[in-house]
Amino acid sequence: MRSKIFMRAAFLTLLIVSLCLAGLTKEKDVPIESSWMATPVQVDGDHKEWNADSLSYWKNADTSYAFANNANDMYVLFIFKNPRFLSSIRHTGFTVWFNTQGKNAKAFGINFREKQVTADELIARMEKEQGPLQEVQKQKIKQQSPTYFIYTGDLVDKKDEILVKASLDETKELPAFRSRPIKGVGIVHEFKIPLAVLEKVSADYALEPGQSLKIGFEWGGFTREVQDALAKEQADRGVAARERAAAADSVGEERKDGSDSDRFQTMAQLRNQARKYAFWTDVKLAQEK
Repeated sequence: MRSKIFMRAAFLTLLIVSLCLAGLTKEKDVPIESSWMATPVQVDGDHKEWNADSLSYWKNADTSYAFANNANDMYVLFIFKNPRFLSSIRHTGFTVWFNTQGKNAKAFGINFREKQVTADELIARMEKEQGPLQEVQKQKIKQQSPTYFIYTGDLVDKKDEILVKASLDETKELPAFRSRPIKGVGIVHEFKIPLAVLEKVSADYALEPGQSLKIGFEWGGFTREVQDALAKEQADRGVAARERAAAADSVGEERKDGSDSDRFQTMAQLRNQARKYAFWTDVKLAQEK
């Protein structure tokens, strides 16, 4: 009798567990619905045009994200609630990956970057892309500000090789993004990706409203670029430290030299801070109703 009761209880337990697992699997496979945006989104790093109910959450980096699209463009909102999860995004950029074959695997993506440049560097890039600027235009750029932030989106392959380089020419239909901190919300990143942009490299990646696909997000990591940038920053700090030490010697003050072990420890700390983040999600692009 006890054996029958035990077997029945075990069977019920397995049945409940199986149903729960089935429910979890089904929930995981449900794609995120993109929202239809009849009016083009103003890509300015703000979140006010977005419906809060459309946000999904990824707990591993305390981030929220959402998708929207119209007949021509897809938009992505990505909010970092805690700045420590930005990792080394300043050096690696933020890549949005696409896969139309139903796999969590890199195929093609857009690597978005924010970079600070001097007025002269901005002028040089503009002239390289658009041809010579008039002297009046150059002077206006220099007078407005000594430095500028430029926002670009390069089309890359799975090895991060650039296939189509970004341009500052605002007359072209190109990927775009902006980011800015908003008090009480977080650090907001807003992206625009023309649906036709991937056709330049593969006819299989002609995106259109109503289509389902896999989208991946990736940023951070202790890449070679990050290592070189950090090494340069450390070298600059070393020069400044030596200059301060020389000044201290000239007035007879006691000074302390940073040891190699200190520098190695700093690099190890930076490696831990420059963590790589990546995840995939299923998305269904919206159709006009």
